[in-house]
Amino acid sequence: MRKDSARAGQNKMRRAGLSAACVALCLACTVLSSCASSGETSQTGTVGIYTAEQTSASAADESSVPPQTTAQQTEPAVSAPLPHYSETDIGETEYEPQECSVLYEAENGTLSGYAAAASARSGYSGDGYVSGISLPDSKLTIELEIDSPQHYSITVCAASDSPVEGVLYVDGLARGRLYISGSGEFEAVKYENIYLKPDSAVLSIEELTGECDVDFVLLENSAEIYEHDYSVMGELCSENSSDSAARLYKYLCEMYGEETLSGQQCTQGSNAEIEAVAGVTGRYPAIRFGELMGYSADVDTGDIELAMEYAADGGIVGYVWNWMQNGSCYADKSGFLLPNAVTDEDVSQMSPDELSEALEDERISPEAYAVIDGIDKIAAQLKRLADADIPVLFRPLPQAGNSDFWWNSNRESYLWLYETIYQRLEDYHQLDNLIWVWSAYDTEWYVGDDMCDIVSLDIYDFSHEAWDNQSYITAMLRLYELFGSKPLAISECNVLPAPANMVRDNAMWLYTSVWSGEYTLGETGGLSYDYISEAEWIVFYNCSAVIAKDELNQ
Repeated sequence: MRKDSARAGQNKMRRAGLSAACVALCLACTVLSSCASSGETSQTGTVGIYTAEQTSASAADESSVPPQTTAQQTEPAVSAPLPHYSETDIGETEYEPQECSVLYEAENGTLSGYAAAASARSGYSGDGYVSGISLPDSKLTIELEIDSPQHYSITVCAASDSPVEGVLYVDGLARGRLYISGSGEFEAVKYENIYLKPDSAVLSIEELTGECDVDFVLLENSAEIYEHDYSVMGELCSENSSDSAARLYKYLCEMYGEETLSGQQCTQGSNAEIEAVAGVTGRYPAIRFGELMGYSADVDTGDIELAMEYAADGGIVGYVWNWMQNGSCYADKSGFLLPNAVTDEDVSQMSPDELSEALEDERISPEAYAVIDGIDKIAAQLKRLADADIPVLFRPLPQAGNSDFWWNSNRESYLWLYETIYQRLEDYHQLDNLIWVWSAYDTEWYVGDDMCDIVSLDIYDFSHEAWDNQSYITAMLRLYELFGSKPLAISECNVLPAPANMVRDNAMWLYTSVWSGEYTLGETGGLSYDYISEAEWIVFYNCSAVIAKDELNQ
C-alpha cells in the first residue's frame, strides 16, 4: 500500500481514482509475454514480467545515428501558445479486502447457441464441462458474486486438443488473453489483480481461435496488492555521489508511491518528441531521456547540449546507453564477442598507456581494450553533465538477458561488463552524478543492490486492443517480490499506463517513459496516435497522479 496507508495500518483502505469522465478517456491495454508458462498468467496475459516484441524498440533507431561528427542544430521551441487543460480531479475508490475463494462450475453457467455440457474428456471437476463455445452464436457466461469492493484473481480451467487463444471479458471489459496449450488436458490460467465491485460481475470467454472446453472458474481475493509498501531507503549505491544527485534520488524516493513522473525518450540530438508532447498536452515531461548510442560510435549528436538546456529549465535528465560495437547494438549484426573481453586483469582502473601495454603484451584481448575505450567515450559525455552539476538517471546495457543484444551473450560476461562500467565510471573517472538504473529482462541477471538505484522494465503492447488493466500492476508486483528495496519504473513503453488504473491498482511507478520515433511521432512530425490516443496523452499529462516538468519545483 502507499506509505501513508502503511503507517496508518487502516483496515478499511482507500485509494484515489480518477473521475468517471476521465476513466472513459483512458483506454486500457495488455502487456504481451514472450515467455512460456505451465498454466499461469496474469490478467494482462503476462507470464512473469517480460514482454513480447520489446526487443526491437530499445535500439530500433541505431540506423538513425547521424553521419556527421559535429553537433546538430536543435529544433526551435514550439512557437504557438501551448494548450491549457484543467487538472483532472481525483476521486476515491474504496477497498474492503476480505477473504474469498469460490469455485463456479462452467456447466452451471448460462449457455447459448451450441454451447452445451459434456463429459467425454477426463479430468474435469463437478458434473462435467462446457463445450462448443467457439461455434457461431454460442456463448458461456458465468455470474460471479462480488461481496466486497477489492481486487480479485480469476482462474479459468480449460482444455483443448490444439493451441487456442481467446479473450477473457468481465462486465464487458477485456481483462486479458486466454492461452490454452492444446495438450488435451485441463489446465489453469490465472488472471490476477482485477478490481471488482458488488454485487456481481459477468464473465465470458470470447474470440476463441479454436475449440475449447471450459471446466470451471475460480474467484479468489488478491491479497498481495494491498501488501505493497513503497518505502525505500533513499540512499544511492555510490558512496561518492554529489549533493545534487543525492538530493534528486531522495526526492524520487520520497514521492515514490504517491505520484508518477512523466518521462519521454528523445531521438538523438533532437527535442522533437517532447515538443510534440507539449504541443498537444500543454506540458513537458518531468524527465527528458536521451540516447548515448551515437557517442559510442564517435558521433557528436549534440544531445548533451539539449540535456543541459532541459536541466537548466527545471527538468530531470536521463540517458540510456545502447552500445554500438562494430556499427550495431545487435548481436547478429555487431559480431562483437563479449566473452573474449572478459579478463582477470583490473582493466577498469588502467590508464590508456597501461591498457595499450597490456594489449601489446597480450595480457588482455582486443575486445577488452575496445570495451574500456567505449566506456571512456561515454565517460567524457557524462563528465560534461557532472561538471555542470547535473545528475543523470543512467541506464546502461538495457534489457539484461535479452540475447538480441551483443552485451547479453551470457550472464557471466554481462555481469563482468556491467561491473566494469560501474567501476570505470565511479572509481577511475570519479563521476559523482550518476543514478544507476538497471533494466530488467531476465531477473536472474540482476547486478546487485550495490550497483543499482532503480529497477526498470520495458513494456510494449502491439495488440491495439482496449484492455481494462493498463496499470501493469502484476508486472510491478513480480518486480517488487525480487527488488522491493528499489524504486520501480517503466523505462520504455508504447502505451501509457492509465492514471485511473495506476491509482486504482496501487501501481504508482516511479516514472514511465514513452519510447522515441514512431512510438511518439507521426509521419508529419506531430504527436502520433497509433498507440496512444490524443485523449490518453492529454489525461496522462493533466491529472494529479502524474508529475510534469512545471510541477517539479513545487
